[in-house]
Amino acid sequence: MPDSYIPTHTVQLGKVLQFDCSSKQLFNNQQTIELNRSEREVLYSLVINSPRMVSKAELLKAGWARKEVAPTSLFQTIRNLRIKLKEEEKGQIIELVPKLGYKIIVTPYVESVPPQKSVDKKEGKPQRSTKCSIFFTLTVFVVLALFSLYNHYPAEQFYHQIITDDDNNTVVLLSRNEDNLAYLRDYSNQYITPKDIRNKIFFMAKSDENYSIAFCNKTKENFCDPESARAVTFKHFDLSAFWPLLTEESMAIGAMSVYESDTKIKASAKSYNLYLENGNISPNLSQYFIQKKEQNTWKFTGISYRMNKDKAEFVAISFKGGQFTLIDTSLEPFIATSKITPEYFYWINSKEELSKMGIKLPGEVKNYENSLYTKAVGYDNYMLYRQRGLFLWYSSEVGFYWFSKQGDEDSNFNEFFQFAKCKDYLQLNRDPECN
Repeated sequence: MPDSYIPTHTVQLGKVLQFDCSSKQLFNNQQTIELNRSEREVLYSLVINSPRMVSKAELLKAGWARKEVAPTSLFQTIRNLRIKLKEEEKGQIIELVPKLGYKIIVTPYVESVPPQKSVDKKEGKPQRSTKCSIFFTLTVFVVLALFSLYNHYPAEQFYHQIITDDDNNTVVLLSRNEDNLAYLRDYSNQYITPKDIRNKIFFMAKSDENYSIAFCNKTKENFCDPESARAVTFKHFDLSAFWPLLTEESMAIGAMSVYESDTKIKASAKSYNLYLENGNISPNLSQYFIQKKEQNTWKFTGISYRMNKDKAEFVAISFKGGQFTLIDTSLEPFIATSKITPEYFYWINSKEELSKMGIKLPGEVKNYENSLYTKAVGYDNYMLYRQRGLFLWYSSEVGFYWFSKQGDEDSNFNEFFQFAKCKDYLQLNRDPECN
């Protein structure tokens, strides 16, 4: 949902109907429109995700929790909602995204207030009070402006929740929208708990555009095993495609050890991200060369690799560079903020050359990150988790990514671990030196 909306408020649907997100009631000025359970939950899911598309699988899960039904049940429910929403033409309010899902058109609802009137003593006629009108207009303007500022938080608030199950899995949920935590918790209960998944740490985040999931195997000391750490970022409509890929076989694709065998350049650090693009996993490997510039500030160059499916090897496709600075943050549950200043980005080969080599070009999420460098647009990342030599970063735009120490340049990474040394909101592996 756009940051300007809050799901506990009312939104406008069409010309005459409103939907109260807190009570999940549909009404007009005169009466409540009766909705059955599936209609109510499907409509609620569409509204709180607006203007984003919601996949058919998500809507089936929302409307028929813990119950398997045929897709025709969703089609019938959407048809009933169109009628109750008084659509004058199909797609006016609920829009079909062919083969993927649906999205709904909503606008903020502002309750109308009758104009203030006063009586002109000389003529005995009701007359609009100019002063009251101006005062009321200014008041409304100030209230709406404050409301907009309060709700369009750029990055001032995140919500998180930690869940530990009977299989020693720890799941950390993260979102800028508190209501999204319930969705993430449901997905965790539905997909992690029933599977034979044990002794892992999951980080799950939902932003306006993407889902991002980072995970690793737990060691005996409850740390992350760096060899198993990986992250997957994907658009909302790919959510139902992600979980079937979460098998032991697909997990092995993301092993960090691939850096050692497939790339020979000695770098300072490495990261490994998987991108789910239209149902297919695309590995993206990066190596970073880091040089300390001053305290808490580093210059860096990164080389990105993509898998050549024909030869089963990683091929360098682009490089980028700039500088980043660690700064304090009061934003829970993060440890620090990394201010990244891009300076350059270059493709090593043309798209045609990459295609001939069997390289699948980056999709929408990775291209967005690349565009920040081509336009030299600065952005923030937040450190969410750290242990010696392994760090997990998050941004709403590009999701999670692991940053793993490589090579012998300890001086470049000691400050990573010492910065805000005892700040640990998640308390997944407390530093014994910190009480």
